Amino acid sequence: MDSQEENEGTGGLGQECTSNAGPRRILLSTVEEMSQVNAQIPAAPQPLTARETEVALLLAEGLGSAEIATRLSIAPSSAKWYLRQVFLKLGVHTRADAALRARQLALSVPVNAAAGPEVRPLGAIPRPVTSFIGRERETAALLSWLDSGTSGLLTITGAAGSGKTRLALTVAARAGQASQRQVYWTDLTATANPQLIGSTIASSLGVFIKPGQGEIPAIAEHLGDTPALLVLDNCEHLARDCAKASMELLAGCAGLRILATSRVPLPAEASGTWLLDPLPVPAAEDVPAEEIAASESVRLFTERASMVLPEFAVTRQNAVSVARVCRRLDGLPLAIELAASRVRILTTAQLAERLEGALGLLAGGGPVGAQRHATLRAALDWSHGLLPPPEQALFRRLSVFAGGWALEDAETVCPGGILEPADILPALSGLVDQSLVVVERPSGGTRRFRLLEVVRQYADEQLRAAEERSLLRSSHAARFAALAMEARGELNGPKQPAWTRRLEQDRGNLRAAMAWGLDEPDGLETGAEIAGALSQVWQLRGEFAEGLLWHRRYLASSHAIPRRLQADLHESTGFLAVHAGLGAEARSHWEEAAAIFAELQDPAAVGRQLHFLAHATMGTDALGAAALAARGLALEEEAGDQWWTSACLFALGDASFLQGDVDKAAECYGKSQVLARRLGHAFAIARRCVRLGQVARTRGNLEGARHHLGESLRVARDGNDDWGVTMALAAWASVAVSGGSPRASAMLLGAAQGRLDQYGAVLWALDRSEFDRTAAAATALVGEDAFRECLAAGRALTPEEIDALVKELREPQPPASDAGSPVSAAMRLTPREAQVLHLIAGGESNQSIAAGLGLSVRTVERHISNLYLKIGVDGPAARTAAANYAFRHGLGPEQDTLAVPHKNPPLRR
Repeated sequence: MDSQEENEGTGGLGQECTSNAGPRRILLSTVEEMSQVNAQIPAAPQPLTARETEVALLLAEGLGSAEIATRLSIAPSSAKWYLRQVFLKLGVHTRADAALRARQLALSVPVNAAAGPEVRPLGAIPRPVTSFIGRERETAALLSWLDSGTSGLLTITGAAGSGKTRLALTVAARAGQASQRQVYWTDLTATANPQLIGSTIASSLGVFIKPGQGEIPAIAEHLGDTPALLVLDNCEHLARDCAKASMELLAGCAGLRILATSRVPLPAEASGTWLLDPLPVPAAEDVPAEEIAASESVRLFTERASMVLPEFAVTRQNAVSVARVCRRLDGLPLAIELAASRVRILTTAQLAERLEGALGLLAGGGPVGAQRHATLRAALDWSHGLLPPPEQALFRRLSVFAGGWALEDAETVCPGGILEPADILPALSGLVDQSLVVVERPSGGTRRFRLLEVVRQYADEQLRAAEERSLLRSSHAARFAALAMEARGELNGPKQPAWTRRLEQDRGNLRAAMAWGLDEPDGLETGAEIAGALSQVWQLRGEFAEGLLWHRRYLASSHAIPRRLQADLHESTGFLAVHAGLGAEARSHWEEAAAIFAELQDPAAVGRQLHFLAHATMGTDALGAAALAARGLALEEEAGDQWWTSACLFALGDASFLQGDVDKAAECYGKSQVLARRLGHAFAIARRCVRLGQVARTRGNLEGARHHLGESLRVARDGNDDWGVTMALAAWASVAVSGGSPRASAMLLGAAQGRLDQYGAVLWALDRSEFDRTAAAATALVGEDAFRECLAAGRALTPEEIDALVKELREPQPPASDAGSPVSAAMRLTPREAQVLHLIAGGESNQSIAAGLGLSVRTVERHISNLYLKIGVDGPAARTAAANYAFRHGLGPEQDTLAVPHKNPPLRR
């Protein structure tokens, strides 16, 4: 790592916080409120997280931070932060030492086997397992187009098998290496529904869709004007819709270029088309063998033939026959590869003779494109005809997979008839040897396979001819329903990140299975089960629109599926709807689900719905939410369901906290945390640590708050839990202002708000109340202008800079000049006490406060006594002093941040 990368997180820490200061300069004035950072590199290696391991492996390959960012589709600043973590945890100081240490630690599998399946990072460029032959002129021209001022959309067109995808891969890889341009890859082969183009692209870019926001606007917002190349592969079946989406993206992204591959041009104005011809073939047979060997088509034949027959080379004896093969196949790369795979059993002379017989009937007139398509079709017929029956059976059955498969998928879906489960591996090996199946380079513990689209379409024709398609699609749907249900059981546990990535890898197969369920009356139940199982994955990715699309389509046919599955669909539809900002629709679905589950006499399932309804009610009726959560808790405890018992306890804790009963909230959070730890659910542990930290801070125990929040941030960060990180940052902000560091508080609030804006999320009712009070207290200490400035700077902080702030906040700080003021004390007010203070400042009597909040007068008097003690007022003038205090510190009626009901937040199970 060069010095610039090593020092970037700490540069400029000694400057004043001025009105035009950038985030790094403001960071120092924040740190000046605390002590300087003294990070120590550990002597012994610490375990790496999944993402850190990916970074370490790429570092070992010789990639820099910019290349790592491109490969993993993350921001360059995030890549640098992860590199820093790798250096710290491995105990090294240089890039070479880090690469060596990674190899010594045998980091060949990115994720511990216990963590579940691992896949290639989203949006990363696929890594071919064979070399790229020829096309130097085309590659150079397309790279030149990227930097030109011409059309932002260019389509590589050409006949099937002409190498469009492979050329795009090469251009994308070299573009990422030669410039700072971000490069993204989206394969649309398995996307059959035009409505899913946007979500497919968004997923490949790692874009979280905000509630109510369309996919294309979200992608445009994510890219901005940053130089980027987006490759859309295999667009011919969606040409018109891809053109529309591309032009919308280009209109909003000045630095974007889109390279598409399609057999037909994308119909968009001002777009360009690059017609890809087949590879050049030898001009004549009576030329020297060296000249024949230099032809690009012969070079491809030679390279692929040597893969199955290592000693193969073009010689004077075989040069003429090799040239005949390449000319007879019109220089089509795919057809040449299919032919070259046969040199193990046929000489090149035999190969040329057999091809002449197979393709002889094609001679004649007709359009060039049609002739080339017929050539490839005949080459596929010829290659297929040479396969033994078990390989023919497997070949056609593999066409049911959309976007690829793993060996165990084929072993589950494809056996039957002459094909036994034990035959799958040798048959698959044979198809790989014949270049009919592509092996994808593994990025985790599982190797995957796929068919090129033109080959898959041919195989599908064979499947239809064999009258096996209905049976195989049913078997395929059952396999991926089982996968989705297995994942559902893991999504509330420590393997969640790995499983979400695995499901992304099989997105095409899952969509195909759900589409089959809607097409076949007997498949409705299977398809609905898949849709319900994927609801949490759609929520985590922000793909609410796609999730609701599938759910609504299945609910429209719900009369034909069992009642329990109907209830499950209503539950998961509500889950997606509330995250999409459709609170009323969500409550309607949960109420319907509760009614069906009650009809089915399933009290535990009813308890789940009450838990959801409690969260949906929390922002406007904490008392009602508490009643719902308590009823749900009783049902879950009786059923013995530890996970949902923990969830209901958490909801009851929030409702109690909002009512001012901190002791009850602490009891609920503590019990909930015990269960979360027992279950090993990192996401739940992080959220409960936040709540226990908030309780400790409210009680004035800043040391305890730092302990809980430190664990929360670490667990959330290690688990790639963005929502948990956001909650932790907001809570750390309240600790900062209570400890006399208002600028740090404002910046952490900015960092949290930036994440909320990025994901289109809103805070839970309790967190929103805490957020607003923290903001009011920090503003009172530093002034409105400085607060806004630090808030904006916080949005731009890198993860490393955030950690620098939190690291200092973890240590007890000497009191600032105003640390002992009532502002610090006010941060210990419960939400209910803050509400009462707000109403006192508005001139309300105890009786009117009690009526307005639905409390007894005695309870109001108890809240008043507590808040008087906390803010330090007493005597006959205490009420007036309390009102003055509220106005001074942003809690009065004119600074109304507490009494306005907040819209319902997203739920996280």
